[in-house]
Amino acid sequence: MNQIINNKREGYWEIYYPNGQLHYKGNYKNGKAYGYYEGYWDNGQLMYKGNFLNDKEVGYWEKYYNDGQLMYKEYHII
Repeated sequence: MNQIINNKREGYWEIYYPNGQLHYKGNYKNGKAYGYYEGYWDNGQLMYKGNFLNDKEVGYWEKYYNDGQLMYKEYHII
């Protein structure tokens, strides 16, 4: 977890806020966001979920307000 290879993030990562809450979790490949990600507000509520390909949002994404209510869904095409 949280590996740096050739000065680039690699593999599965979890990043936390100073208050200990999970900020986001997901994978990196050659320093770029890759695959499924989830991000969270500092109160622990889900902020977003979706997939990355080469640091770009792809496919369906859901984004949420900090009270947990769905803000919107969107679809990204590369």
